[in-house]
Amino acid sequence: MRWWRWLGPAAVLGIAAALRFWALSRPDSLVFDELYYVRDAISQLARGFPTVWPDDDPDMSGARATGFTDAPSNAVHPPLGKWLIGLGILVFGPGSGWGWRSAVAVAGVATVAVVMRLGWRISRSLLVACTAGLLLAIDGVHVVLSRVGLLDGILTLFVALGALFVWRDQEAVSLRSDALVRSEVSGRTPPAGAGSATGRRAIAPDVVWRRPWLLAAGLTFGAAAAVKWSGLYALAFFLVYVTVRDLLARLRAGGERRSAVAGSALQALVSAAIALPAAAVVYISSWAGWILNPGGWGRTPGTPWPVSLARYHAEMLGWHSTLSAPHPYQSPPLTWPLALIPTAMYKARWTDGCPQGACVAAISPLPNPLVTWGGVAALLVIAYLIVRRSTRGRGSAAPDPLVAAGAFVLTGYLSGWLPWVFTFSRSAVFQFYAVVLTPFSALALALLLGLLTGIPLRSGAGAAAGLRLDSSPEALRGRRIAVALFITAAMALAVLFFPVWSGMPVAEWFWKWHLWLPGWG
Repeated sequence: MRWWRWLGPAAVLGIAAALRFWALSRPDSLVFDELYYVRDAISQLARGFPTVWPDDDPDMSGARATGFTDAPSNAVHPPLGKWLIGLGILVFGPGSGWGWRSAVAVAGVATVAVVMRLGWRISRSLLVACTAGLLLAIDGVHVVLSRVGLLDGILTLFVALGALFVWRDQEAVSLRSDALVRSEVSGRTPPAGAGSATGRRAIAPDVVWRRPWLLAAGLTFGAAAAVKWSGLYALAFFLVYVTVRDLLARLRAGGERRSAVAGSALQALVSAAIALPAAAVVYISSWAGWILNPGGWGRTPGTPWPVSLARYHAEMLGWHSTLSAPHPYQSPPLTWPLALIPTAMYKARWTDGCPQGACVAAISPLPNPLVTWGGVAALLVIAYLIVRRSTRGRGSAAPDPLVAAGAFVLTGYLSGWLPWVFTFSRSAVFQFYAVVLTPFSALALALLLGLLTGIPLRSGAGAAAGLRLDSSPEALRGRRIAVALFITAAMALAVLFFPVWSGMPVAEWFWKWHLWLPGWG
């Protein structure tokens, strides 16, 4: 079955690419906030920083595609996402939808690949990994945000990649701790970097500086922040996750509680010292065009660029913290998990030449209901399992793979949602921000479906965790058939919803058929 190791992921990536690249240039004008990000990307390529455009017409035909002025623009997001959008513009040109959107589509497909890799590292099951990738590939919110030239699809890639690096770091830490315990029990000298111990109370791991995967995570989350500041939320949440796991490992190793807490606090400081400077270096580097070209927004002759950059950031922070202009697609964060008020990116209606009487072309991140709502249900079930298994497993010498994996997935999901729930200083927030949740809801759903079909979660050390369900052949076969039907139905829904995800001209009745909830119109 070695061919399956390559055919399965390749098939999933093929589906992801088809849904993201098919008719990518449709429509051939800017949609929604492409008006800002795409035009910023074009002028940034030419000047090193965004500049002002003469009007807000989304038409990009002919000379309009390069009709920017020399006056600096007050861009309210960092530059990296626009530099990446600019790569597609360099390849396909500024007058083509392929130019504006191709980099984001590549990021979308790459995110599916990262999620598959993460699913495999968590479960050690190729079937679970491919299921996670497939669920993300057919997620309506992720499909749409991979097909428009906005920043959030790129942000999602960096958040998912940073999460993968955090998981790899935790795998390395667990292996190091296991080696230390085994060496202590056998009386052998522990391996280099594993610490040393002379008694049961000293088995808890020492403070470790050599953590290359955590460094990689810091660099990647720094890139996420250089796309949108909300990338910092993921960095903060995963550093907390790393700290909590370290504390639990010290307590499980038999150390005295006070020393375990002190050691964990010191390790948390070391972890921050590894990740935060790396993130800062990447973030500052993303401003190189603005730094090297003194005509950018906020630059004052004779003022050192660090001072000007700090003032510029203060302006940006003020803008973000007070954004409250009413908008028809304004969506409270509590509605995001169920996608109750999607942000319509584009809609055109016409009657002339339409054989159905009235035709519509729309780009709206309507959810794939089975994927989005099923993901929320899976997260709730996993949260319940974490609480139940944690309370019943107190005193266990080994970590529960299901608890560790479930807490990891919940951390990623909450990092993209919970900070917005508690953001009261601005009311103008939108459903499309929730695209950063989609990799983690897909992972949660895939893990739960795998557990239902009898696929246990396995840690790198070989420990396994599953659900206590009826294991008779008939019951297992029934659950597997149900899961197969669920995935098949989700794929069928993706086919039915793709026309309204991609701006395909359809009959108006077909468009209205997709408006299942009042907020979807």
